[in-house]
Amino acid sequence: MSLPSPKRKKTVVVCNFPRFSGEIWLPFLWAQAKTFYEKYGLRDDEWTWYPCYADVYSGEYAEQIKELLKNSNPDVFAISLYVWNYTLAHEIAAWVKERWPKCVVISGGPHQYFKHDLRWFKEHPHLDASLPGDCYGEQCFMEVLDNYDDATCTVDWRKVTDIYYPSKSRMVLSNTKSMSRAERKVYPFTWSALKVQADHLLKFAEFQREHFPNSMLLSVLETTRGCPYGCTYCDWGGGVSTTVLQKTLDNVKQDIDALMLFNLTYIYLADANFGIFGERDVDIMRYIAYKKIKTKQWFGVGFGGYAKTENKLSYIREILKIDIENNISMTKELKLSMQTLDDQVLDNIDRKNIPLNKQLEIYQPLAKNTKLPLYVEMIMGLPGINLDKYYHELDVLGLDHLSVQWFEWILLPETPAYAQTYRQKYGIKTIIKNKGWAVWEEGSEREVVVACDSFTDRDYMQMILSNSLYHLFVLGGYYKQSINWVKVTHSIEYGQLARDIYENFFDYNEACPEWQRIITDPNVPCTFDVCGAEVYGAYYFVARVFLDPIFADNLIKYLKSKYNIPQDLVDADAVLNITADRYGRTEWHGLHRVSYKKDISFQENNVHSMIGALRTYIDAGDTMRGKKKLFGFINVDV
Repeated sequence: MSLPSPKRKKTVVVCNFPRFSGEIWLPFLWAQAKTFYEKYGLRDDEWTWYPCYADVYSGEYAEQIKELLKNSNPDVFAISLYVWNYTLAHEIAAWVKERWPKCVVISGGPHQYFKHDLRWFKEHPHLDASLPGDCYGEQCFMEVLDNYDDATCTVDWRKVTDIYYPSKSRMVLSNTKSMSRAERKVYPFTWSALKVQADHLLKFAEFQREHFPNSMLLSVLETTRGCPYGCTYCDWGGGVSTTVLQKTLDNVKQDIDALMLFNLTYIYLADANFGIFGERDVDIMRYIAYKKIKTKQWFGVGFGGYAKTENKLSYIREILKIDIENNISMTKELKLSMQTLDDQVLDNIDRKNIPLNKQLEIYQPLAKNTKLPLYVEMIMGLPGINLDKYYHELDVLGLDHLSVQWFEWILLPETPAYAQTYRQKYGIKTIIKNKGWAVWEEGSEREVVVACDSFTDRDYMQMILSNSLYHLFVLGGYYKQSINWVKVTHSIEYGQLARDIYENFFDYNEACPEWQRIITDPNVPCTFDVCGAEVYGAYYFVARVFLDPIFADNLIKYLKSKYNIPQDLVDADAVLNITADRYGRTEWHGLHRVSYKKDISFQENNVHSMIGALRTYIDAGDTMRGKKKLFGFINVDV
């Protein structure tokens, strides 16, 4: 009598392609889903998880991804969709469906449109189902695999919590089986995927080093899920206030221990409100510091966000102290996430902020004692902003010489702001970008807000370019003594000065043709040609004065004439001014030797090196100024 042949193990493939192949993330989604299924799934012995090596490839490597997957023979194929991999992930998923028609293809992540577009499955015929970004992906994987029908190669979607799937006519249907808020509170979060999957992840790291030896290896560290707030622009938890689920401290420590195996460049602490659980979160920070010192590693840590209520400020202060004392942060600054300073705009976006003055009470003493810059995150073009409010924000931020990073407002489909009623209420106008915004990103897609009822797209261009004036003077320190003299003598702030330069000195019509291409061509990023270099608009004036001596000379002549700046101040500043010709050199000026070098990877005459110094807060407040020494060795305070 012949024995039955053993059943073939079915294969799961999970892909979450990175933004850049120079910055490769450990496959956190793959590890989480695999660990959860091995712990709670009913048919674990029937499934194998294909190695996740495809996650090293960004948008320009589609053919390499296909070559890597050609022998995978997947039964279930899952993609995670976000801004930077949206078109690439769809391309690969369509290829998988064509090559293996019976494969069940599922999408997840925060960049999906099925809640707003009933034709989602018609437009993406390669998809069999989609999971919203506010749901727990591990639960979805478990229910898909447990309910997979071997005979038909299908899944009964009515048995999968919160899933969306197509009708016979490919229109969107949603499952009535949904996880309640009460169920979310008791969701099992007592496992360490990074620990359990460490051997597999080490093999991934070997593959990364082999194929991209100069790349950085990064990882997510998740200690909570969800966010209690409902900011309309935010897709955290699907853009709705959700239960905040906390991982046990023991499991968090196991994750941190596992991460020490990889010699990482960067760990992203992916909590929306770190510090919200008080002493527990302080203990996590202490443990990160302890492990960094014990293992003698050089990784940096980034933070998704801090708690947003005043009663948590003492914990945030303690977290920041541990951070500073142990050199933990990736960049050398203290971050304040504000998004906007205007009360009406905050109401429009349902944003809750700890007031700026309250945050500065905590941050400024730390910054002063450690000589670190304060850095503020803001979002461009929120509903209700206008030019007057925008320049007022520059005035306020400049009073404390705060470094600022402005982000474009990407309108994501999982956010409340994406709804047509919200768009109509504020007259929101958007453009699609398929090749990135500030930098070129192959395989990406983003929908950027460029106008509302309160501002036009021409106003938006003015705000972007004026950002670069703020960078130039506040972070760059360009003609620092002269500008300070103008501010004190004429009682004006950086916002007023930037507006004057833009509206009365700069011929903004010369930038309009490029701006028109930016807002009409999906394949053109928000960059402008400056002396042959493609420069993101938020660094436009930085590049102009760095690369264009005539423009720089005319700018300071305008300011000197209008504000009667003393010639000796102008002359003193001119000696320290860093230009493309001087960058990276040292020069003698009389008895003084001036160094025009910066502590960054240096490329001669490269404006992007200078912009890189601004982005990483090198010598914040004096980034575009040289260092002056009497007789070449006695420091001169300038």
